[in-house]
Amino acid sequence: MGRRIYFKTFGCRTNQYDTEFLKSQLRRVGYEVVDDPEKADVVVVNSCAVTHKAERESRREVRRHLKRGKEVVYTGCAAKLNPYGEAHFSGSVEETLRYFGVRDVHPLDAFTRARGILKVQEGCDFACTYCVIRFARGSSRSIPLERILTEAERLSAITKEITLTGTQIGDWGREWGMDLADLLAILTERYPNVRFRISSISPVHITEKLLRVMVSRPNVCPHLHVSVQSGSDPLLRSMARPYTRDFYERKLRLIYSFNPDMAVGTDVIVGFPGETDGDFAQTLSLIEAYPFAYVHAFEYSPRPGTPAYGLKEVPAPKRKERMRRLQSLIAEKRRAYRRRFLGRVLNAYVEKAEGGMLYGTTENYLKVAFLGGEGWVGEIVPVKVREDRDTGVLLAEMLPVGAAL
Repeated sequence: MGRRIYFKTFGCRTNQYDTEFLKSQLRRVGYEVVDDPEKADVVVVNSCAVTHKAERESRREVRRHLKRGKEVVYTGCAAKLNPYGEAHFSGSVEETLRYFGVRDVHPLDAFTRARGILKVQEGCDFACTYCVIRFARGSSRSIPLERILTEAERLSAITKEITLTGTQIGDWGREWGMDLADLLAILTERYPNVRFRISSISPVHITEKLLRVMVSRPNVCPHLHVSVQSGSDPLLRSMARPYTRDFYERKLRLIYSFNPDMAVGTDVIVGFPGETDGDFAQTLSLIEAYPFAYVHAFEYSPRPGTPAYGLKEVPAPKRKERMRRLQSLIAEKRRAYRRRFLGRVLNAYVEKAEGGMLYGTTENYLKVAFLGGEGWVGEIVPVKVREDRDTGVLLAEMLPVGAAL
């Protein structure tokens, strides 16, 4: 039996993909991946550097396993930017592979998450003044189409939903005169029995061509996560975001013109240095004006090495008061979007079975629960949404597979 290895992942879907990639490579050289850290000889902590809280939690995980006598490897964005000397090894994903003696890498050979993730792009050329990820991930570059298709082929054999991810996914294909719409068209045609979802994308990469592919292919999920960060133009300039509020709103209207029911999510930073009451009011008005399915809100987190680091911060009590107001509005928007689908039929990818109930995610990113047997896990089934108990999970009824939608 090979050495046993356990993975703990923090952060985004790109990090989740990187963990699966590491698992795949290490299985090839004889490691056994386990789900219980107590049974592991080695623990790999895949870290996140988006906020100081995420980095702190990553390091806390390292210390927790060191105290239990484990060999601990610290990798991911935080490890690349700020190596942690207490770990047995600290470095990037590529350096981690070399630490384990992996010289030749191969496409993914398996996937341990319910829904597949496929990285199609790496790095970012934007220069947002609060962000360190471009330093950790490097410049924007596309994963070659041949490798994407090889991994998609393998993933399609084990899952019926694949999320395309990347640091700046909308950049895909620019090296070869192609774009994300081209990639999506190729994948959806080649794998008609798999549904595809796009992860976070910049508004500058939302195009009519991409939206036409999304609405014309039945196996593309009507879901886009389009980060805005602020509804105030002065703050967007200070953040060096590559668009204005008007540009962002025009992209939203374009999306809804193609599909009024599209699940659109976004990110908002609260308390960025210099944010005034007026700036925050602009953010509230933007969120209020559109039917967002969900909004992820974060308090500003100063990151060493960024242009915004060291700027005078908004006082903590003010940030927290603004966050409370925003979270209240977010809850209203999320509730309104969910309840729009009461009585309607959606298609849920069944991710787990527990206590006689099945739990899944619909094409428009709603969480649903319904009665059913374990044999449905991993399948896409039609469900009729019956009730919203305001828990974040809609109660539904599974319909006969093949029912008209």
